[in-house]
Amino acid sequence: MRERAGWIAAGVYLATSAVGVVVTAVTGRLEALWVTVLWYPLDDDSSGGLAEAPEVATVGLLTILALKTWMLRQVFTLPPRAPRPADRRTVWLRRLLYLAVAHALIPPLPAVRLPGVVGEVLMPALWCPLQVLFALALRGRLRVVALVCAWPGSAGLAMIAMEEVPGVRAPRFLVLACLVMAAAWQVAVLFGQHNDGRWSRDTVTAGWRHVTVTLATFLAAMAVLWAFTSTTVPLTELLEEVDVFLAVWLARSARELTGPRGTPPERTPLRPSGPILLAAVLLPFLVLVGPEETARPAYDGSWYDAGPPEASRSGHGARADHESDVAEANARCRDPWPRLRARRQGTAAYFLFEGGGYGVYDPDDTTEEGEGAFDAAVDDGFVAAAGSSVAVVTYGENEPMCLTVKAFGSAPPLRLKGWNQVAEVGVVSRSGRLEVPSYADGGDEGAGARLPNLAVKGPGRYRLRAYARGAEGAEEHLIVVFPGRSAEKVVYR
Repeated sequence: MRERAGWIAAGVYLATSAVGVVVTAVTGRLEALWVTVLWYPLDDDSSGGLAEAPEVATVGLLTILALKTWMLRQVFTLPPRAPRPADRRTVWLRRLLYLAVAHALIPPLPAVRLPGVVGEVLMPALWCPLQVLFALALRGRLRVVALVCAWPGSAGLAMIAMEEVPGVRAPRFLVLACLVMAAAWQVAVLFGQHNDGRWSRDTVTAGWRHVTVTLATFLAAMAVLWAFTSTTVPLTELLEEVDVFLAVWLARSARELTGPRGTPPERTPLRPSGPILLAAVLLPFLVLVGPEETARPAYDGSWYDAGPPEASRSGHGARADHESDVAEANARCRDPWPRLRARRQGTAAYFLFEGGGYGVYDPDDTTEEGEGAFDAAVDDGFVAAAGSSVAVVTYGENEPMCLTVKAFGSAPPLRLKGWNQVAEVGVVSRSGRLEVPSYADGGDEGAGARLPNLAVKGPGRYRLRAYARGAEGAEEHLIVVFPGRSAEKVVYR
């Protein structure tokens, strides 16, 4: 029964996903397939992305379905029961490895998401002792290397968790250096497993594939964020689900930890890349990641003078002219902070109306607290907040400007160089949404492409940092949003 458990788990998953396929075929909507394949519901942004690019999402979901089926068979195929190891260190390492497998398999459902600080603390609480114990379990010289790399890697996870605390911010270069050491820890562990004698070649290969796919999906995600002006197409979420090899490596490492202590098996060449597998995983995504009509960020410093595009002809011709003008305006804008990836982000032209200015607000908040935000912003000269609304004053009016929005799970580094004005305010989201109005919704102003919901952690209090530079005709703004309880306004420049 234990040896057939993997086939049973894979079969149940396939049967459940088949139900999602049938519901999707009947309704024409991909939500059911998304939930049955990925095990968590859609948010508003991903739902809009599915409607815009169903072919991309379908290919991605079916690729992940095949990978997760293989993963479940590998993880749940259990060997015959073995005596419990006498070494307490080994017992605790196996427990932590299986907890890490559970963490990799079970997604963080939004309905049961823990508060930000608690959720972030769980990661280092699991991985810090796991990294140290795994290094101590190895034999040979690489044990020392893995142990040396484990401590700064654990410190990096701890610093990321501490950034959830308001006012606490670790130097970015220090966090990156610690995360590099965490990657070096896994490389040392894989070489150590290869020389140890207890772990099989398949286990080590799964670990190398995890390393390779993690790097490849990160680069692919960067390409997606560059190619698309907004994140309404949920490619980045699908790419994050591709790496099924971590769970396999952890599960096999736990099962083989108490293997025989005999002579190490015959040496075989390490194969960290797995090029054929990697191509099979990523090619369906990368083939479909082509620059959209509005997605080439090539701002050339000149705007047309006609203001927001108006239809000059009726019928389909007028609509085509309108969409062409919006696409041209969007294509002139680019991300001013491309190297720092946010959980959600987007770049688009924002079409200003008479008087200029724009807002970031909770569209489902029916209270009247935010009504005075724009007047307060005008008095301030730049930005002001009231309740669930933030108003930002612009240099120009009746013309498009560039607007980039980025939402983070914790406070990003403060960047002042190159900006004329930078200020930070507090805002509350009661419904779990913070949005910039879209020009497609009607009216005389709004963003030329739908920008994402910036309330990444649902209802609660957030900090909004506004950046502005340029002059009329070449204006650029950056809006950064992250969780934070303070309502105090801070002017940096």
